[in-house]
Amino acid sequence: MNYARIVNDQAVDISTDPASQFHPDLAAEFVKVPEGVKRGWLRAADGTWFAPADPVPTEPEPERPAVSPVEFKLLFTSAERVKLKELRATDPILDDFWSIVDDPRATQIRLSLSSTQQGVGYAVQELVTAGTVASADADTRIAEILSGTMQ
Repeated sequence: MNYARIVNDQAVDISTDPASQFHPDLAAEFVKVPEGVKRGWLRAADGTWFAPADPVPTEPEPERPAVSPVEFKLLFTSAERVKLKELRATDPILDDFWSIVDDPRATQIRLSLSSTQQGVGYAVQELVTAGTVASADADTRIAEILSGTMQ
């Protein structure tokens, strides 16, 4: 005979003898379940049990290289670099991001860092607002830049 402790219609603990394996307060939460029910199985509204669906595998994040500050700037087109330089004068967020890139102590820009990815995303959105990058091309440009592949 199998017993399960059920939380939100999911078997969270399985036992053949909960009284001997769990504290009495916890053992009291166990109910009889059909043979074969395993930890993680779900109970349907009609009382039948089923295994949860296998998780859909997610695609791993692409490998993102580290590049030198000059190589990082070269990931942007000439028109993009010129516009970003102009926008820095009035945009403190862009200025902050590019000042980190320009810091003489910086030897590499790690494209895998979320802060780098956020900075690139912000820069490209500002280029869209300025009309340098088409709105429909923004996601593509972000992906191209973060791939580390020179244009």
